[in-house]
Amino acid sequence: MSNVRLVNINKIYPNNVQAVFDFNLEINDKEFIAFVGPSGCGKTTTLRMIAGLEEITSGMLFIDGKLCNDVAPKNRHIAMVFQSYALYPHMNVFDNMAFGLKMRKVPVPKLDKNGNPIKAIDKKSIKKYQKQLKTFESQLEIAKESAPESIEEIQRNIDATNEKIKYYSENEVEVQKFVRRSKAEINDRVFKAAKILQLEKYLDRKPDALSGGQRQRVALGRAIVRNAKVFLMDEPLSNLDAKLRVQMRTEIIKLHQQMNAITIYVTHDQTEAMTMADRIVVMKDGYIQQIGAPKEIYDHPANKFVAGFIGSPVMNFFEGKIEDDKVTFNNVSINLNDNQKELVKEKNTEVYVGVRPEHIQIEPNENGKYTVNIVETLGSELLIHFNIDENTMVCAKVITDKVIKVGQKINVSFKTNSIHLFDKETEVSYF
Repeated sequence: MSNVRLVNINKIYPNNVQAVFDFNLEINDKEFIAFVGPSGCGKTTTLRMIAGLEEITSGMLFIDGKLCNDVAPKNRHIAMVFQSYALYPHMNVFDNMAFGLKMRKVPVPKLDKNGNPIKAIDKKSIKKYQKQLKTFESQLEIAKESAPESIEEIQRNIDATNEKIKYYSENEVEVQKFVRRSKAEINDRVFKAAKILQLEKYLDRKPDALSGGQRQRVALGRAIVRNAKVFLMDEPLSNLDAKLRVQMRTEIIKLHQQMNAITIYVTHDQTEAMTMADRIVVMKDGYIQQIGAPKEIYDHPANKFVAGFIGSPVMNFFEGKIEDDKVTFNNVSINLNDNQKELVKEKNTEVYVGVRPEHIQIEPNENGKYTVNIVETLGSELLIHFNIDENTMVCAKVITDKVIKVGQKINVSFKTNSIHLFDKETEVSYF
């Protein structure tokens, strides 16, 4: 079983700009995790630290229980898919998928002239674990001052590393040499990946003869052939048109289910995160805002930022006030239910009121209080925009057979059980 654990991860660049702050996350075997947030939130930087393409300033990264801060990217058992396909234009699909396998050597036992494995003290491993031990010891000193909750775990790593140093110092192990994979193994891996991705009939084509979706599948195939424990995907669908994005979302989900590996998926598109992930990590300005299942984050956002970022169309926000078991805003008054009353006790009475468009009910009425400004037709749904007061435009999403036109008068009601309240100062959610 695979797992990835990030403990108190920080990233500070040489110019003292901090991109990631105290990132903590445990990813379980076969889990699909999405990092989502606006540009500059630190999601790609975090992914690159997991990949080994960015140095970790402080904190610990474990892959399958192994500390990987100083492990080379090629030895982390990961595969990465980028936004750009990064295909070799002069190679056909087969060679693009096989290239990494052809170039990378794999360890096999070194044999003596009688065909028996050669054994010796593994000085290289001893040196490697001695280096790891120094890293753990320095982390222990830091943890004593700033992260006491990590001391026990670091001490376990120190003890385990000392055991490894002792083992390799006292026991001879098989000497290994590095050789290239056989042509048969490479062919087998490429053909299996091509079958999964439905690329079998395109193996002889070069990238310029492929569609955008096919090129992205080749890039995915190049990752699949590595048989990695962890797949890292950095906005892989950004270059595709809307229809292809929907198609590729489905293909990536199916692929994840077939590979039985961890997938970490970075996107700024909350729709991708909501439809694909088992859990979502919402980030802003280098900080984790919330971690949870898509429905949990949608129904119970931790703060105003998460509420506004997750969901399309975006949540409507109003400045409001709690008084007499009611919340009032923009000449609207809503009675709080018993559970809501309990949750707002002794809280700041100045709030932001959040209402999702689908939780606003519209009723055409020639004597209605509000006037429709804009109507967007989305198949069976209508997005209706109207002014709740002189300066505040509201969006409602409704499914109706009734004809609603610009300029028409309407009455509006809000679903009491579905409103959200956020502290005016901290923007933290009350419910």
